[in-house]
Amino acid sequence: MEDITLRQCLKGAWRDAASAVRHMPIVFLVAFVAVLATGTAGYKAQFSDMAAAGGSLTAMTSSSAGHASAATQGLVSLGVTFVQTLVLAVLAVFVVRFAIKLHAEPGAVSARPAPAAPPMRLWDAGVRRYFLLCIALIAGYVGATLAVLIAWIGLRLAGMSSGTSTAAAATLAVLAVCGMSYVSARLSLLFPHTAAGGQIQWRAAWEDTRGHFWFITTAAVLAILPVIGIATVLTVVAEMLATAASAGGLTMGLMVVQSVGTLLYTATGATCSVWLYRKFAAILRTEST
Repeated sequence: MEDITLRQCLKGAWRDAASAVRHMPIVFLVAFVAVLATGTAGYKAQFSDMAAAGGSLTAMTSSSAGHASAATQGLVSLGVTFVQTLVLAVLAVFVVRFAIKLHAEPGAVSARPAPAAPPMRLWDAGVRRYFLLCIALIAGYVGATLAVLIAWIGLRLAGMSSGTSTAAAATLAVLAVCGMSYVSARLSLLFPHTAAGGQIQWRAAWEDTRGHFWFITTAAVLAILPVIGIATVLTVVAEMLATAASAGGLTMGLMVVQSVGTLLYTATGATCSVWLYRKFAAILRTEST
């Protein structure tokens, strides 16, 4: 563990993210193209399916056609999510290893150096473990969503009114989000740990973050605030430049803004996780040596 303040964590995360963009422009460019291409393909596929279903009276009145269209859109969304998660996981691993290497240089001051990051490879054990953690996190949120939906259906079948069941489901949804956020924060050190080549050690990560939930959450939220501000400004600019007759241009502009914001969010989150790892990881570092 290192004595790092919240201000040092935030400034270090922003500085390291900017440095990563400067030193790895090709990596970010490839990731941007991949995210934008998959997002555009997914949007066009869903829009074409909706247009085809809406333009045909038979498709609108046919239950089988509606189910087929919904299934197709679901598969497209699932495919886009999978590919983008993979791309962003690889990018995050590259950024984490860059930040670890940056602070492992002789000029960096560290009470206890972080483990040496493995060489940059596109698909090694660290990338696979990091991607597995991302899938597990997404699966957790999806499971929580399904649990709330099942609870709402159960309340409706039990005879509760629409207002009462909706209020109960909303309360459960808030509790589910809070619970998943808590678990995510407590296990957050696993992401930089696995990116650096470590094993997935659930208990060690849980112990290292004991009593530090609010610091981790505050750092993560404050770190991405500038990204949210930049994305908001770019969105407003895109809407101002677009005209009513160029809806397609506006859509593409917004998708570009979304892709840029996603990459900046990923880079900043990755560097912030490195600083949190340096501050709180004790058992994880011990067991990795």
